[in-house]
Amino acid sequence: MAYVTLSAVGEGNIASFSNVSMIKGDLFILALSPPVENIQVYVKTAEGGRYSYLVLTNRSLGIPDFPGKATLIQLIPEDPLTNITVIFSSNTTVRILYGVLTTNYTYYSQVSSKYYTFSNGILVTLPPLVEMPAGGSRITFIINTLNLQKEGGGFRIELPPLATMIPVIATVVFLVYLSAYAIVDSYYVSVREELSKARKLGVALLLILSALAIYWLMGFIIKL
Repeated sequence: MAYVTLSAVGEGNIASFSNVSMIKGDLFILALSPPVENIQVYVKTAEGGRYSYLVLTNRSLGIPDFPGKATLIQLIPEDPLTNITVIFSSNTTVRILYGVLTTNYTYYSQVSSKYYTFSNGILVTLPPLVEMPAGGSRITFIINTLNLQKEGGGFRIELPPLATMIPVIATVVFLVYLSAYAIVDSYYVSVREELSKARKLGVALLLILSALAIYWLMGFIIKL
């Protein structure tokens, strides 16, 4: 949960958001509505890590809790601790919304129950939603980036053990059936006539390969 401090110094408004945690690789989003003027963005990292940010004007988040146009600041920090300061001015009250675009809502569900699903990820809006009075303003976010271990990349879906075993077991059953069919069919053929050397060799080769494949597949099941 972020800690927020609001204050007014002279003619300027100041808001500080500390203890904002996000997963490394996720996209931090700050929205200011209505769009602001004279915007400046400053980013500092504790360990000199890389980062990238983008400022978009007159854009919409497309969510019911934050209708209308806004100025959007998007940041992808790679440092464990990142400080982003946004300075702007406005002649009217500015609403501030911030959140994270992620593929792992489970982590953020601990601090927010509001999320919106888009084609490129899940936008989780983080509390609180605050307002800045008209005039010059400065907003600072102190972001902690967590390097959670991920298997693969993007929207990888990990199959449960049962779903993994089903096709393996089906393959084993098919190989057993195929081997049994070859043996039974060869038996009935041998009753009517002598089996050719080619057929005997083919059946023997099929049995050997099937046995090796079943052995490998059973070993795979045991490791699950």
